[in-house]
Amino acid sequence: MQDPATPESLRARAHHLLTREESGGGGRVLRIALVLTIAISVATAVVKSVPAIGLTHGLILDAILLASTLVFAIEYLVRIWIAAQDGDAGRSLAARVRYAVSVPGIIDLISAIPFALSPHIGINIDWLDIVPIFKLLRYTAAFQFLVEAVYSERRVLGSAAVLLLALLVFQSSIMYYLEREAQPDKFGSIPDAMYWGIVTLATVGYGDVTPITPLGKLATGFTAVLGLCMFAIPIGIIASAFLEAARRREFVVTWNLVANVPMFRHLDATRIAALAGVLRAQRVERGERVIHKGEHGECMYFVVSGEAEVDPGGGAKTFRLVAGDFFGEIALLEDLPRTATVTAATPARLLVLHKRDFERFMAGHPELAQSVRAAAQQRLKADA
Repeated sequence: MQDPATPESLRARAHHLLTREESGGGGRVLRIALVLTIAISVATAVVKSVPAIGLTHGLILDAILLASTLVFAIEYLVRIWIAAQDGDAGRSLAARVRYAVSVPGIIDLISAIPFALSPHIGINIDWLDIVPIFKLLRYTAAFQFLVEAVYSERRVLGSAAVLLLALLVFQSSIMYYLEREAQPDKFGSIPDAMYWGIVTLATVGYGDVTPITPLGKLATGFTAVLGLCMFAIPIGIIASAFLEAARRREFVVTWNLVANVPMFRHLDATRIAALAGVLRAQRVERGERVIHKGEHGECMYFVVSGEAEVDPGGGAKTFRLVAGDFFGEIALLEDLPRTATVTAATPARLLVLHKRDFERFMAGHPELAQSVRAAAQQRLKADA
């Protein structure tokens, strides 16, 4: 582990800015710039596909696409360079190859290729200019939750897919036997009927293939109802697993925040989890005052995202707290006034531990009260 007193290397700093959500203002500005570049690139590729606009402003649109491609190429080279930061010493090449062959690495590589020039050399693959839209998945936790949800429930989803396939073949076979004589052009074989089957089971119902016999209409209604039931199964499974993945991540973040507080570090994992369960979320806007110097303290705060500025007053230098930091913890145990004013420097998400919730927790764990108080006293002496 790197000594906190040792400055980060240039590669380590670049890795921190590109890959860490809590990398502070510089990382946030960089991520916003990359997202805006992706948005401009994709929007330009979409607009260029309109014939009237593409023919009239083709040169300007190509210039925008080439400029964004240059940004993506630089980003790709930097990510290849910093990928070694994830590997052990002496295994930097393996770490870089691992990134290059990963799905995000392949998307970054394709985005870095100037496909806008392809029509000018007789190759019509400029539609690949839309690929950068998949780079946005790196900046959203929702996609990660979805992948985790599908992977965790892969066996159940596989069983549901087999059941749906069996139902499709069965219903298509019935419609083949009911409608083949009345509509040989549409239900002349079971594969032909399977087109009707998948559209009906999915409850889309294009209307281009419909039964005309009474029994065929009855079977269609039954198939549509079965489709609602069948698709509800995987949708419910994925939705439930998605929410569980989101809760798991929130819990891990909250657990880590609590575990890093000095007076809670001696608690075991079970008790930290119990304490994390009484935290309450709070969102503050830029410039909003969280606590005021001299006021009576009733809670402590954990910074989940954003930044808070601490002003001790009395001519002392202000400083900032970022994601993972905490403040106001002494208010939980000591009846002392606040020693600084804390203001949101950016829009921020906080977790709040109120004194009454903490005291209720301690009442249920009396054996911990003395040790927690001792840790708090040590913190007070260290800060004195």
